[in-house]
Amino acid sequence: MSTDSTDRIRISPHPAHQALIALLASAVLVAPAWSWSVAAVGQGDRPLVAAVTGALGTALCAAVAVAAHRAAAVRVVRDGRVRARAADDTLEHEAALLADHLLPALADGVRSGRTVREVLAAHPPVRHAALDRLLRAAGGELDLAARRAEHARALIARCERRITELDRAWLPPLTARIRTDRCAAAEAADPPPAPTGHLPLDDALASLRDHVRSELLAAARRTDTVLAATASCGARLSAGLETAAEHLRVLRETHGDRPEVREDLVEAGRVLARTVRTADTLVTLAGGGTGRRDPLTVPLPDVLRRAARRVGARTRVRARGAEGVEVLGQAAEPLARVLAELLDNAAAFSGPDAEVSVRVEGDEEGIVLHVEDGGPGMRRREREAARARVDSPGGLEVVDGDRTGLAVVGLIAARHRFGVDFGTSPQGGLSVGVLVPRTLVAASGPVPERAGLAS
Repeated sequence: MSTDSTDRIRISPHPAHQALIALLASAVLVAPAWSWSVAAVGQGDRPLVAAVTGALGTALCAAVAVAAHRAAAVRVVRDGRVRARAADDTLEHEAALLADHLLPALADGVRSGRTVREVLAAHPPVRHAALDRLLRAAGGELDLAARRAEHARALIARCERRITELDRAWLPPLTARIRTDRCAAAEAADPPPAPTGHLPLDDALASLRDHVRSELLAAARRTDTVLAATASCGARLSAGLETAAEHLRVLRETHGDRPEVREDLVEAGRVLARTVRTADTLVTLAGGGTGRRDPLTVPLPDVLRRAARRVGARTRVRARGAEGVEVLGQAAEPLARVLAELLDNAAAFSGPDAEVSVRVEGDEEGIVLHVEDGGPGMRRREREAARARVDSPGGLEVVDGDRTGLAVVGLIAARHRFGVDFGTSPQGGLSVGVLVPRTLVAASGPVPERAGLAS
């Protein structure tokens, strides 16, 4: 291999050393010859012979030294070229080894958790010094990058865990406390710190947590303010409409026999009834009370008439079994609002001349008022959806557009412990049962009489 050729190249001696050696060797040979030539001539010729032979010997030694110097210089140049070619071959071979094998193996090993020393020990060493330094520098950078990547992954995992804790273990209880107790929510304990110590990331998450809590509290306060204002305006509107309805009833009693105004008074009564119910709906969804004070007990027929007056088709409402039943005053107005929503829905899905019946029954838990119509009814899936909407009604902030009736029924039922269930009426339409618990019933004794509620 080319990596061994460099070692096999003989190092040539320096040209000056070669010249000196040649000079000394030639001097060793020339000196005896010079001595012999001087000794061989007569005494008179010796000075001349010594001078001539000495000059010739000196010239010969110089020529030999110069020739040896030049030959050594040529060998040095030739050996240098050979070494250069061998070095080029070695550099090319080891660069290819570095690029094709060592660096990919080093990157894979560092990614798998091995050290640079362990990876390099499993491969042949790089003999080129510069490439070896380059390889070890690259390995160090890869090792550093791997440690930084591992640290970043640990930070990301820690951040994900902390955010998950905030989302699942801190935020839901906080929002629940905000709905029930603002002070408790403002002083709610923060989640425990991470077990591995404090990092700047924890400061950022703590700041985010405080900001979220303050914004949720501020939003809740704004919502409360808006709902309170809405309930107050709705209550005033409802009171004004009730007064207008009383005046309208007086007008109907006074001028109802006049044909030219009878229809106008009836239509005005229907519009006013729907508007009163809309105002009551607004107050209920905003969390307001009924705003009406009733006696200690109220006959159930009066409650039914109150509910029917808020429905445009009140002349179509018929009741059975309500006589002799009384409810506590605190339940009269809420029950009237629930029945008004159910009666309006039943009248809307029945024929224009079809009756809407309210059937009253007593059981061990209280009294049940069945609002029944002859409309198309509901499929089982629709009844289950309606039941779920009544069970989880929400308020004005989560109401779904114009579909407010079931939300109103659910809110009032939850506040006053009414039970609401959906079934099929004997006519094939919808039957909605409203259970008034026995604790809200003052007297029970319904009789199966048929009574109109047009008044």
